This record gives sequence, structure tokens and C-alpha cells, in this order.
Amino acid sequence: MPTDQIPSSHCHMIDSMVSLNRYRDGLQQLQNVWDNLSLLSQLSGTGTDMTETRQAFSQVTNDVLNSLAEETLDKTVTSLTSKAQVTVDIVVRNLFERTADIGFLATDDDIRAFLDKHFSGAAYPSDLEALRHRFREYVKKYSVYSNIILLDTDGNVLVQLDEKNPVTQSQDALIAEALETTEAYVEVFRKTDLLPEQNTSLIYAYRVTTTNQRVAGVLCLCFRFENEMEGVFGDLITHQDWAVGLLLDQKGCVVASSDKYQIPIGAPVEVAADKDYLLTRFAGREYIAVTCKTKGYQGYMGPGWIGHAMIPLEHAFDGDIATSVAGIDKKLLAKVMRSPLLFSQTLLGIPKQASTIQNRLNQSVWNGNIWQKRESGQTAHQSSFSKTLLWEISNTGFKTQHVIETTVSDLYQTVVSVMLENSRFFASLAVDIMDRNLYERANDCRWWALTTTFRQLLSHSNRSRSDVAAIEKVLSYINGLYTVYANLVVFDRQGEIIAVSNPAYNDCVGTFIEAEWMSRLRGLRSSQDYVVSRFEATPLYKNKPTYIYAAAIRSEDDVGIVGGIGIVFDSAPQFSAMLTDALPRDTAGEPIPGSFTLYVDGDLQVISSTLPAFSVGSTFTIQPALCKLAPGEAAFDIVLHEGRYYAVGARASSGYREFKGPNDPYQNPVTALIFIPLGNAADIDAMITSDNTYQHTQFKPTSSSTPVAGAEEYATFYVGNEWMALPAGQVLEAVQPENIKQLPESAHILEGMMQHRGGVIPVLNLAKLINTECHTAPENRQVIVIEATEESPRFGILVSALGEIPSIVPANIELIATIFSIGNTPAEGVTRVKSDNGKDNLLIVLSTQSLWKKIYNYQQALENTVVQIAA
Repeated sequence: MPTDQIPSSHCHMIDSMVSLNRYRDGLQQLQNVWDNLSLLSQLSGTGTDMTETRQAFSQVTNDVLNSLAEETLDKTVTSLTSKAQVTVDIVVRNLFERTADIGFLATDDDIRAFLDKHFSGAAYPSDLEALRHRFREYVKKYSVYSNIILLDTDGNVLVQLDEKNPVTQSQDALIAEALETTEAYVEVFRKTDLLPEQNTSLIYAYRVTTTNQRVAGVLCLCFRFENEMEGVFGDLITHQDWAVGLLLDQKGCVVASSDKYQIPIGAPVEVAADKDYLLTRFAGREYIAVTCKTKGYQGYMGPGWIGHAMIPLEHAFDGDIATSVAGIDKKLLAKVMRSPLLFSQTLLGIPKQASTIQNRLNQSVWNGNIWQKRESGQTAHQSSFSKTLLWEISNTGFKTQHVIETTVSDLYQTVVSVMLENSRFFASLAVDIMDRNLYERANDCRWWALTTTFRQLLSHSNRSRSDVAAIEKVLSYINGLYTVYANLVVFDRQGEIIAVSNPAYNDCVGTFIEAEWMSRLRGLRSSQDYVVSRFEATPLYKNKPTYIYAAAIRSEDDVGIVGGIGIVFDSAPQFSAMLTDALPRDTAGEPIPGSFTLYVDGDLQVISSTLPAFSVGSTFTIQPALCKLAPGEAAFDIVLHEGRYYAVGARASSGYREFKGPNDPYQNPVTALIFIPLGNAADIDAMITSDNTYQHTQFKPTSSSTPVAGAEEYATFYVGNEWMALPAGQVLEAVQPENIKQLPESAHILEGMMQHRGGVIPVLNLAKLINTECHTAPENRQVIVIEATEESPRFGILVSALGEIPSIVPANIELIATIFSIGNTPAEGVTRVKSDNGKDNLLIVLSTQSLWKKIYNYQQALENTVVQIAA
């Protein structure tokens, strides 16, 4: 929001905006100079009134500083919002998987068989150890859990994985709730006697029945909450970042913190309910804070937590914008900084506005110099002082314009950097969602390969139809719970498919798997090993490309491999949903129009895309270097695609927990890319073309006031790119080209007639006379009024811009009749004038008499032609 809309109690935030204060201080210093120059101008009688110029510059600088403050604050709030939203949503996504885990594991045949033995009195210590071994296998794969506890209906612990956990009996209310609930799970986060050494625990529980459907106990999965949050915060917040990521409960108390020393667990914090941001105090320190409710996942809203992010006010606006965009091609950056899609016409017009103000000031100073030349009553000392003062006025104007343009550039870069950083952030989110999802797939195939039914029946050399039906029943049950799979298949050691979960693939039964991953599966050595197919078309997915995760099924005695299970990931809708969830969104929660996202593998093959133009299996060719990042590396850039500029963010997959970790043989580089539109190339080019009509290199001659013997002053100006001059004593003033009336049947070099000091004068279009291009906007052109002597005719010449009024020794002007490179120029000669940068600049000196003759001769010739035609 603009600074004039920031609540008064929050205005001191601006004091923490380092770059804004740097510009504000610089402009304040210039304002003091303006005040002094204005006073001196009035006292010296230079004929220059700066009141309007000062007010105009003041208004522009206020607009720029307000806009920069708004965008600086928005950049910080946007970053905090992303952190707060992702913190809660990524956790809720994870916990959604846990709600499925407890329901499925509670129906595990081995657990139910153990309960049968336990209640019949036939359970031996070896049975208890076998179940504990099964729990251990489960946690080795689903490493998000720290412990698994099986209790009877009275709360007595029957088996638990963690033998060091000092609990044998529980009175926790979750046991009764798990036994009676009509929901698919019980979820608690609090202190519990099931884990007495922990202050709070996140547990998922559900009842377990025996094989004859008798409710016999409760199964509890203990989630590694602190460990999980360390990973979440580690991905979101770097060590250099002063922001603190938090999870809050419904009362606003901290349940997880990325920095427990700044914001400790259990501390109550003020939430920004229904506000974009909040300025709050905590432990004697002021923070900007953002609060976000979860969006949920497939209807699951989590334990009621909310995401929260805070940053100390003194560090809220750290960061050098120029450094953040240093790697971007300067030409591309300059183009998108003029995008009508990113900036309002008001903001885009500020440089033009400043340029126009400077042009008006140039005209005033220029006329002041002319007035000084024509004023005969001044002493040499007065004249020298006045000229120095006028030079300082002009120079201060240029400095003010430069500061405004630099501030605006910083403003534009701030907005563009937000888009670039957003693209990188959401690319990181997209790849994190994918890695976390596929982690579950790697776990599922290995765990289901340990299914006792599969191991028993595949160990038989001869399988009956009832054996196959039993395998199909288990597969169908699993697939019914885990809908991310299009199909599940069980096959023997030779690769012959024995059973499928999806009847649509019954034609695959009896066929052999010939894919290369089959040979890799036969070489797996342990229950922790798995293989993944390449992303390729397969008959197990209707000849569409996907990933198949597979694990070996081992014999009951664990001696060898008797077959395997392949789980066919339903890649088309699942990847599409992941990418859609990662799209950047507007304040209404809708995807930003024109944005799209992709997954691309290490061979530059498109795995999935939200834009149909990038079809699955096609080759990605836009900035392919972004798909060659090291694991976990992120980057952003600006690209031009199909006539539109985009901020593109990229993040390379680095896995989740053990999945794709340093000890995982499976790597498979995949990059997520997010494209956020920055503007249409045609619109930006049109804006730049329009800008060029306002931008003109202003020549600034040496500021030395040392008089040169015999020197005369010359009034200089530009016509297109040509720098020209007339003797200053022959010029009256420069005025705006207002109300120039074109005359019918007048010479083409005559722009028209205009009123001046009670009379009417002709205006010569000098660009047409010398046949040169002039791209200056009409409103920025000037008319120089010429009157060589009191007896000479008065007329005007239309020019592009005004220059300074240097002193030149006439003897240094080389007289020539014409300048061949710009024919038809009524030039008397050329000379060189040294500028402040030490370079010599070529100046063409014109003749007022020749200019008037051109007007007269062209008009006379035209009139003669008209007479001849009429005759």
C-alpha cells in the first residue's frame, strides 16, 4: 500500500527501508539546494522562476518514494506470506498420507494374526519379536515415524517398536476414542502417557480387529513431528534469512518454530487475522508478521494449525535488489522493467514526467541565459554570477532527474525481483511436493512386497485359481485405498504377470514384463531396495508414459526372490495436480493468468505440464541450462517465449528424507520450472518506442565561468541527432509549440503560424528542411523565436531539444557553405566545443538570414507553382 495509506502507527517502518531512505536523503539535500537557488535567483534577477519546477519535482519525488515504499513492503509481505502458507500446507499434505497409513496398517494380516494368537494364549516371545521386526521394517521405509505401539482394549502395551519407551499401560483418552470412532482415524497432538518423555506428541491411532472381526486392540503411529518440521523449515528458510517460520495452534500458541531462541515453543503470538500483515511486538522486539490458514488437501484440513511467519523490523527490508538481479541479462531486464503488465501507467509515466519537467526547466534556464545576453544593464561581474547561478539551477535539475530515475529503476527492479523470486520459490514448492509424493511411492512398493499373502503364494511353484484370486483381492483392496496408482501388478521371478488390481488391465495377465527395470529388480539384495522405471510408455499404463515403482517379493524363508510387485503411478492426473497446486496465485486464490509450470527430466523430456503446448514426452528447449542444476540447486531467469516475457524459476529435485538421498542408488534428476508472465513483447516494445521520443542526450558544456577574450555566446539546440547553434544575441526566447496553425498550400518546411507577443510569426520545421528524422514527442519540442535585429523579420524554428549556451571565439568557427552529410542546411560553419566529460562535440552554426531566406524562397516557389497551375 502507498505510504499515505500505511497506518500512522506503522509509518516508522519506512525508517527501516534502507534504499528508500538513501534516496529520500539525497532528494532532501537537493530540495535544500533548490531552496537556496530559488532565493538567489530572485535576488539576482536572472529572469528564471523556479516555483512551478520545484513543485513539480516535489510531487514526482513524493509519488516515487510512496511507490517504492509500497513495493518494498509488498516484497517483504509476499515473502512472509509464501513461507507461512507453504509451512502449513506442506505439513498438511504430509499428514494426509499419515491418515491413510494408520487405516491401512490397522488391517495388516500379520498384526491381526498376532492378536489371534495373543487372545488365544498361543503367542510366544518369537511372535512378539516377529511383529516388532515387522514394525521395524515399516519404519525403515516410512521413516516419518519414530515408534509403533500396539495396545489391547484396556490400554496395555502388547508390542512396541521402541523398547526404550517406558510405557506398559496407557490411560490416554485416545484409546477409547480409537475404539469407538466412526472416522477413519484418530489424530491427537498433545502430551500423552504413551510417550511420557515428550512434551507433545503427534499420534495417529485406530482400532485393530482379529481375523474374525473382533475388536481386539488399538494401533498407534507416532509421527516424528520435530524432525519433520526441521526439514520443512530448512527448505523454506536459509541461515542468512532473518525470517522465522512458525506453526500455531488455534489459540495462537507456537507448536513449531524455525528459531526457538527467537520465538520459543508454547509462546503465544499475535496473529494477523484477516489482515495482509501485522506489525507486532514480541520479547521487546518489533516484527512484521503474516498469518495463513491452510488450504487443506483433498478435504483434509489437518490438526487445526495455522502458518505464521515473522521477521524483525530492523531486518525486514535487508537485501540488495541490484545483487539479486545481477545475473539477469541487462537488455532483458531493461525491457521487462517497462512492462504495462507489471506497472501502472502512472508508474511507467514517471520517467517521462521527470523528463518533461526537466525540459521545462531547461527552457527556463535557457531563456534566462538569453535574457542575460540581451540585457545591457548588467556589469560583467553580475553577468558572470547570473550565468553561474543559471548553470547551477540546470545542473541541480539534472541531478534531481537522475535521482528520480535511479529511484524509479530501483522501484521497477524491486517489482521484477519479486516476480523472479516468486518463480524460484514456487518451483521449489513444486519439486518439494513431487519429491515428498514419490517418497511415498518408493515406500509403498517395498512395504507391499512384504505382504505375507504374496510371499506365501509366490513361493509355491503351482498356484491355483484361488491363489491368484487371493492376490487379486489384496491388490484391489490396496488400490482402492491408494488411488494415486492406475494399476498394481504382481509377477513371478520370470516377469510373468500373475494378477492386477485394475480389471481394465486383465489383458496383461499372463504376459511378460520385458522392460529393462525387470533385470535390475532380480538383482535387489534386501527389503530396502527398489527400482524405478524410466519415464516411458508402458502397456501397464495403456501405452502412456509413467513411472513404475517395483520391489522384489522374497520367499517366506527370505532365501531368494520369488517375484515382485510393480505399482503403476497414475502420472498424468497426479503430476498435473502437483503442478497446479504449485502455480502462483493472485489475492483471490486463482492462478496468475498466463502462468504455467512443468516437470522436466535430465534428458530434457517433459514429464508433465500445465500448458498443453508442452506435451508429455516432448523436448524442453527454452533455457535448457535451467534443467542442468545440481540436486537441490535453484535459479531464476527471464526468457522470451511465443512473444511474451516470463520470469522462470527452476529447482532441481534433491529428494525427501532417504528418497534420492546420498545413500539411495535411485537419483533420476527432475527439475520443476515455473513461468510467470512479465509482459507481451509487442506491448513492451511499443512502450520503449514511446519512451525514446522523450529521451534525448542533453549536451552539457564545461561549467567553467572563466571568460575567454573575444568569445561570443551561442544558443544551441538539437534537431534530431544534430547539434546546432545560432548567435545568442539573435534569439529572443524558446517557447512551447502551442497552437501552431497549419496554412493551406504552404511550403512543406513551414510547420505553420503561431502567436507570439501579440503578433503572428511563421515557424520553420528545421528537421524537414535538413531532411533528418526527429523522434522527439511533439509536447517535448521547442520553438526558438529568432529576431536578428529590431528591423529583421521575427520567425520561429521547431527544434527537438535545447542545449546550453557556450561561449565560442568566432575565429574558431570554420566557415563552410554547406554540410554535405545533411544537405540543405543553411550553415555558416562548424566548430568543436569541449564538454564536461572532456570530449569535443561538433557544433553546426546556422545563419538566421539563410533560415529566413529558406522560408521566403520555399513559400515564393510554392505560390508561383499555384499560379501556374491556375493559369
